[in-house]
Amino acid sequence: MGAADRELEFHADRVEEVTDDEYVAVTQETFVGPAIDEFRKFEPRTDETTVYYLYVTDNAGRLVGVMSLRELLNAPEDDVVEAHMTTDLVTINADADPEAAANRMADLDFPALPVVDDENRLVGVLRTDDMIEVVEEEATEDILKSAGFSFADVEETRSSAILESSIPRILRLRLPWLIVALAGGLLAGGVIEAYEDTLEAVVALAFFVPVIMDMGGNVGTQASTIFVRGLALGHIDDRNAMKHFAREGLVGLLIGLIIGGIGAGAAYVWQMDEPYAFELATVVFVGLVAVCVVASVVGYVIPWIMNKLGFDPAAASDPLITTVKDVTALLIYFGLAAVLLAELL
Repeated sequence: MGAADRELEFHADRVEEVTDDEYVAVTQETFVGPAIDEFRKFEPRTDETTVYYLYVTDNAGRLVGVMSLRELLNAPEDDVVEAHMTTDLVTINADADPEAAANRMADLDFPALPVVDDENRLVGVLRTDDMIEVVEEEATEDILKSAGFSFADVEETRSSAILESSIPRILRLRLPWLIVALAGGLLAGGVIEAYEDTLEAVVALAFFVPVIMDMGGNVGTQASTIFVRGLALGHIDDRNAMKHFAREGLVGLLIGLIIGGIGAGAAYVWQMDEPYAFELATVVFVGLVAVCVVASVVGYVIPWIMNKLGFDPAAASDPLITTVKDVTALLIYFGLAAVLLAELL
């Protein structure tokens, strides 16, 4: 399996563990024409694999030269590759540290480097794209180690608490947040009841309640998932939290404007024969924009607060986010409807 075909689900200790085995190699006696044919026949397992070089070995598999694809195509087809290959080689040992190899590749600015063993036999190719994962993994590990814990330790503890504890303990961990969600649902029902007259006057308002609530749930879940992952990986901390809150609010606003525009257009076309079509479209538009902004922001803020209070953000966030965005969205939606559609009430 090539390194580009998989995620690094383990900590790589040697370059060979992240080496790609998809490349083109020929012996030094091969003519240029047949070498080009080797490129034509090469079928990588993934579209993400790009071959930049032809690697040249002796009959024992030892790397003796390299040619760029451009050099190969410009060489006469009846010449042997040995006459045109570069012998001043830059290689990486298969036993080298991946992080050191990544730093070396960054300094050399090569898209790929050949990996050889102690006897200089070609064992694979190390690509810059693959090394990005190594750098991210090492940086994450360093950040978490500096804080005195590792991501694996945190996740193992929380996973064990949820999966391996006794039934009563699992209920204590999960049930309180579901009760919060139930309370939020009842509160949302109370909001709808409070605007019962508005619903009776304009029944079409009820058609878009699921849209408003579901869209808020989707945006909130997206935001909280992104935030919890960023928090766990050390990308979000006390120093940049406010910047991320503001950025997510802007993202929510832009999402809301796009989704709201689509929803409002659908509402107008659907009810265009009714005298309140424009007002209904406006209510749907503002409702969707508001719920997207609120869901985005609380999707960040609530996991942050839960983390600060020592709760597991993954378990606690969604019920609280659902409660806040549902109640807020319905208040805005029906409140605006009551104002814009007042002549129908």
